[in-house]
Amino acid sequence: MKFKMKLYKVLLLSLVLMIISCKTDSRKGNSVQKHYVLAKSIPVAMMISKIPQLESYSKLMTESLKKNPPVLLMEEKELTDTKQRKAQDIALSDREFIRDVYHRENGAPLRNEIMSVREAKQDEIPAGVQCATGDCFRVLMYNYYSNSSVIALVDVGKGTVANIKHLIDAEAEINKRLYNIAIDIALNSPEVFQSLDLDPNDISSARNSLEINMISTKCERSKHLCVGPVFFNKKNKRTVWSIVDLTDWKLTGLAWAESNEKDQKITEMELQNEFVMAHFCEKTCDTAFGDWKLNYRIVGSDGLEVFDVKYKDQKVIRSSKIVDWHVSYLNKPGVGYSDATGCPMFSAAAVVAFNGPYIEEIKNDRNSGSGFAFVQDFRSPIWPAMCNYRYQSRFEFYDDGSFRIMGVNHGKGCNDSAVYKPVFRMDIEVGDGPENFAMWNGNSWQKWDKEQWTDQNNAKYSKEGYWMKLTNDSGTGYYIEPDYGQYGKKGRGDAAFVYVSRFHDDLDEGVSDMVTIGDCCSYDYKQGPEKFLEPAESLDKGKIIIWYVPRMYNDKRAGNEYCWAKMEASDGKLEVRTWPGTIGPKFIPIRK
Repeated sequence: MKFKMKLYKVLLLSLVLMIISCKTDSRKGNSVQKHYVLAKSIPVAMMISKIPQLESYSKLMTESLKKNPPVLLMEEKELTDTKQRKAQDIALSDREFIRDVYHRENGAPLRNEIMSVREAKQDEIPAGVQCATGDCFRVLMYNYYSNSSVIALVDVGKGTVANIKHLIDAEAEINKRLYNIAIDIALNSPEVFQSLDLDPNDISSARNSLEINMISTKCERSKHLCVGPVFFNKKNKRTVWSIVDLTDWKLTGLAWAESNEKDQKITEMELQNEFVMAHFCEKTCDTAFGDWKLNYRIVGSDGLEVFDVKYKDQKVIRSSKIVDWHVSYLNKPGVGYSDATGCPMFSAAAVVAFNGPYIEEIKNDRNSGSGFAFVQDFRSPIWPAMCNYRYQSRFEFYDDGSFRIMGVNHGKGCNDSAVYKPVFRMDIEVGDGPENFAMWNGNSWQKWDKEQWTDQNNAKYSKEGYWMKLTNDSGTGYYIEPDYGQYGKKGRGDAAFVYVSRFHDDLDEGVSDMVTIGDCCSYDYKQGPEKFLEPAESLDKGKIIIWYVPRMYNDKRAGNEYCWAKMEASDGKLEVRTWPGTIGPKFIPIRK
């Protein structure tokens, strides 16, 4: 079946150094002015070391994976009578109840936990099921791998399971042990104390001074078991709604307000979207690292725009962004999508900003030396499910003044015959006055006098590996080195179409947020930027825009994965593994 969709304007080199944010505004919801905060990641080992009950629980969970069936039982102190214990045992002996406790493909044990065992309410007993008075018990088990629950209705008098119900993506009630662990995780996360305006060193005092309860919440994107501890500071009348991830044992984030309304709730998606909108969307932000300074913003459907970039106080990039991701399938015309990346609300983006940008340190990379990477993640709502995407805008800035403008694709899309063609718009600064563009022809640099395009598949490179250069009249500027395979497994070559156009202060040529550009599913040079070359203008005495459209081919073959993602079981829970595809040109300073 052919399909074609265009989405218009209307969603690793080192460790992460820091999540960054710029000036925020407060956003209103449900008549309460809330402030949204994402939590910084605390290593699981550190969190376990802080919470004795979590340490004991983690050991019990590890031991449960060795049992048959691999299920963590309720604590004995929560099972107050023999009928509860009997109901749990009967349920665990039922083949349908434990149907999904092992991985269906490789048989690996999965994390499962009994959350509740209680007498069933009358409206929970299906028609046709009859138990003696007080003999119908409801047993609920949660599966951490699939984010699913199974409920058994047990007749303890007859010793049988009368009914089984499987629930996918349903909010699971939690047992008392997890209730206490969730509160401890929140109280051992500094963001909670900062938002409550309390001393983070006095957890025991906080427990006594705070009103604490638990409300339901969802982790729509991670598909994890999450709960919502709510903390109310009686002294300053401040309420904190937190989200605790009980699959990964961490605080995801929170919202706080000067309010005594404690029954509201937030979800993972609301938290992340509101945080991005408040801090980054259509806002000018800035950051600095090493000798580099830059401004940035997330725009409606052109993703992350980095602009006014300076190296040692000398401007080097006026503006750069990926305006679209074209995706073609099956090697057939007309089959594919155009994906816009950008703000998660009030925009055309289908693949939306996921949290804020972050900075990575690059240490002694064999191709470029040391420096920093500036990265923004964009994800479809339920990535990595089929036909969902995860892209990144990545800028690598090196200590020697060179830089690389990159796109990263984590897959996995709709199948394994995809070609991804991100459309880069790059406005590079090489000093005052007109700019000149030239391409290596095999013997010398050939200057382009008018607007035109070329294909890397026909490229010739200088002995240094350079394909093009952008200079001013004095000859300073940048050599342009595409990916032609020199990065090993980190890249398979750009195979880029390059278009050079004269700069126009025209909203339709990318100065502002653009609507979807070009044909999503074309395999030739007609990717959108060619329309800015018709009719071809002279490049003489003008400023230049470089449009760069590489071609990335995904691959799911074992041992050769690229632009691909896979869901696997790790320690009994779901783990997403990715093999990112990276593309983009490097700019090397020409020094006289």
